[in-house]
Amino acid sequence: MQPDLTAPGVDILAAWSEAVPLTETEDDTRVVSYNIISGTSMSCPHAIGAAAYVKSFHPTWSPAAIKSALMTTAFPMSSENNIEAEFAYGADHINPALAARPGLIYDAGEIDYVKFLCGQGYSPKQIKLITESNTKCSEVMNEAVWDLNYPSFALSTTPGDSVTRVFHRTVMNVGSPVSTYKAVINAHQDS
Repeated sequence: MQPDLTAPGVDILAAWSEAVPLTETEDDTRVVSYNIISGTSMSCPHAIGAAAYVKSFHPTWSPAAIKSALMTTAFPMSSENNIEAEFAYGADHINPALAARPGLIYDAGEIDYVKFLCGQGYSPKQIKLITESNTKCSEVMNEAVWDLNYPSFALSTTPGDSVTRVFHRTVMNVGSPVSTYKAVINAHQDS
């Protein structure tokens, strides 16, 4: 599964528990209050901070709207410099300053996610564990798996197959009332 975004996570100065050795070497008894660390555990606080920053400008926005703003304003990462390609970093690297004023957002509410879960084959019992409500999935809801109002699209194919898929999305203009937007599609083919 790919991430939706990436955030700073390499060589981050972070608090370090003095109960944990600095290295995994047995004879290393050094104790420090801070350490330079890398990994997803370092990226996560940056992503959360960026979301809180966007929320400070738009306190009524839903979590989906904030995530949309972060995803659609991220700056591109290069697969030449990041060999894992887009399956390792998703919609690219967060840019909190741009995310505070994204122009367009994709928003989704609870019912949108319930429809998505229905489309993924979740049972009413499983959905109740998540939503605490009695939801029965209808045929219409089951078709909604492709239509979660999300700023990302994914389609899995078998080499040689010809596939056509229609994705429905709704965007909301949160920028200037007099705006023109142009859709650009960047299709990535996994080899």
